[in-house]
Amino acid sequence: MPRPHRANFIYHLTLIITGVLLVAFIGTALISPTAPSDPLIITGTETNRSDSAYLGSNSCAGCHAEAYQDWRDSHHDQAMQHATGKTVKGDFNNRVFEAPGNSALFSTKADGFYARLAGINGEVQEHKILYTFGTEPLQQYLVAFADGRLQQLPVAWNTLTEQWFDPQPELLAQPGEWVHWSEGGKNWNSMCADCHSNNVEKNFDIASNSYSTSVSEIDVGCEACHGPGRDHVTAVSSANFDAALDQLHISMKVGENSQAVVDQCGRCHARRQQLTNKFEHGSSQLLDYYLPQLLTPPTYHSDGQILDEVFVYGSFVQSKMYHSGVGCVDCHQPHSAKLKAEGNKLCVGCHSSELFDTPKHHQHSVDLAGTMDSNQAQGTQCIDCHMPGRPYMGNDYRRDHSFRIPRPDLSVAQGTPNACNDCHSKESAKWAAEKIVHWYGPERPAHFSEILSAAASQPNNAVKPLVSLLNDLSQPAIARATAASLLAPDISLPQVERAIIHATNDQSALLRTISVQTLNASANKVSPLLERLNDPVRAVRIAAAEGMVDVPENQVPAALTDAFSQANQEYQTSLMVNADFPSGRMRMAVDQHRRGNLEQAASEYLAALKIDSGYNGARMNLAQLYYSQGKLSDTERLYREVIEGEPKASDAHYSLGLLMAEQGDFEEAALSLENAASTGNNPRAWYNLAVLHQQSGKSMDAEKAYLAALQLAPGNAEFINGLVSLYGQQQRWFKAMQLIDRALIDDPNKPSLEQLKRAVGQRLGS
Repeated sequence: MPRPHRANFIYHLTLIITGVLLVAFIGTALISPTAPSDPLIITGTETNRSDSAYLGSNSCAGCHAEAYQDWRDSHHDQAMQHATGKTVKGDFNNRVFEAPGNSALFSTKADGFYARLAGINGEVQEHKILYTFGTEPLQQYLVAFADGRLQQLPVAWNTLTEQWFDPQPELLAQPGEWVHWSEGGKNWNSMCADCHSNNVEKNFDIASNSYSTSVSEIDVGCEACHGPGRDHVTAVSSANFDAALDQLHISMKVGENSQAVVDQCGRCHARRQQLTNKFEHGSSQLLDYYLPQLLTPPTYHSDGQILDEVFVYGSFVQSKMYHSGVGCVDCHQPHSAKLKAEGNKLCVGCHSSELFDTPKHHQHSVDLAGTMDSNQAQGTQCIDCHMPGRPYMGNDYRRDHSFRIPRPDLSVAQGTPNACNDCHSKESAKWAAEKIVHWYGPERPAHFSEILSAAASQPNNAVKPLVSLLNDLSQPAIARATAASLLAPDISLPQVERAIIHATNDQSALLRTISVQTLNASANKVSPLLERLNDPVRAVRIAAAEGMVDVPENQVPAALTDAFSQANQEYQTSLMVNADFPSGRMRMAVDQHRRGNLEQAASEYLAALKIDSGYNGARMNLAQLYYSQGKLSDTERLYREVIEGEPKASDAHYSLGLLMAEQGDFEEAALSLENAASTGNNPRAWYNLAVLHQQSGKSMDAEKAYLAALQLAPGNAEFINGLVSLYGQQQRWFKAMQLIDRALIDDPNKPSLEQLKRAVGQRLGS
């Protein structure tokens, strides 16, 4: 019989389902409710200064005139501004924008600028523009919603073409989905404020589902990077100024360690999860407040190249430059944020122009440049080959900061992108790889991307190389941490568990955090998790507390009771801080699920679905919970809802197939398992399908399914046993012996195979 249906917690984000949003025609009847007032609390104004430690950027100008002038009108200064005739760049002269699922009318009135478009429940409403958001190459706009929300319009102004446009036309999002402009994915309070303003307190109240967000300045001012200025001003204004030089009470000082500066820039220039209610200056450790995302799809390509918008940090910390002591301000002016030099002049400040700024190295000339498709890249600039990029938000071109050598050979082997074919898009990756061999020879410098990309395409052969990457201290911490996360499904293997436990004591806080998370499913996790409850970095302590959720309290030594209590409080805070995200509610649900509080867990799963109707990870877990309660019809309904919105959701097909088999509907079970096998990379789906066919007397179909399972998982003893049993039913003992002998070539000392061979040999001899 197929393996019984079992609970299997799903911790990671399921791909968001998108649908077609009904076009909100401009002529539709207009709903004109009372417009919400500006919900933003600005504490830094003279009339409303609740936090006097923050003095405002203007207070810095007197002593730091040059830095202040560089900052003025920079992208940081214009990160967010009040919507006025001076700051608004878009055309609000009764301009209409129309696109599939997204229409708007932009107009000007005596009291400001307005946009009329379909919002909550698809109703057309008129909204006053309160703030501009960003400045170029696109400017976006914020409007007020009820319950303290500021929302980002789904239409932006393209400053390059001077036109209105949809920055994400592929979404076609419907109301109720997280990515719809009226929902959480476009909510300023949760998605934008922490990095576009200064001294931010989100202040989300889970009970009322409302915000009372406050900032001291609405843009990225001096104190956003350098910290509150009051104590700094007091120190430098003191009579004993010389004695205060080493106590300036300021962050990101001149001459500070480059990696510490990268971490401080990274709090905003990273895809990351927030861990605390508010960022507090003074710590140089990013993971005291945020946990960066790893190098995994859909954020990155499988080899670590940028895919979604990652804001540089996770890309840069992969690079040799970062590990050689190069930091953000070596290339970028710290206050204007402009490059310190243009073109190759920036690179040859450190790299020899004689060796690298020459056709002998880059192999491109003016004649070759004419054959390329891109007007931006000509092959003679360092960034063309070592910093390929892609546009985000429709027209915002961002470059990969991992500074890697182009690898078209990996494109051939693994399907990953490469800089060569970004320009030579009409040529194949094989063509580009052959060019590289012709110019530089057949050998390529070893790079962790080879292991990560191979692990994605060949997961059944990934354990040994991933363990090797994890143990390699010369590799970037973010790559090693990614390897640790990819090893989570194999934590029961002794070599994996040993490597992960060893990594919980690594120098890198990121690797310690991810290793502790990976140990969550280990039977031997308690001791290494207890050791990390007193870790100096908050993210590690939170991971340890999360891993201890299902550990009986009597296993916590008395000496660690206080540490466990504090770490658990930090963990609970991290959950509450993200309670307005569907993924945050999902973590809260899983937390309750692991504690055995099933009703509370179900409530949190439903809350996640209320925030985002397309969040299928919550549906899958809720289905597993209902199954454990014997609510089989609800379980089946949820699986089918997932499949309806996401037809290629292999896990849902697989789980539904097991459920149908358990209830005796073998025809429906076979259909679901076949869908699971054909849409995913799950050898167990093929195996269970084979068993089902075998029991139904469909021998040929069973054999095909067994062979498909073994192709994905060669040498799997359970699969071999199944196929041998099928051959035995058919008296095809010689065929069974051939199968066993092939398996023994790959694993000659496997006792189960030897035992099976003896049994089959007896059959052949009889």
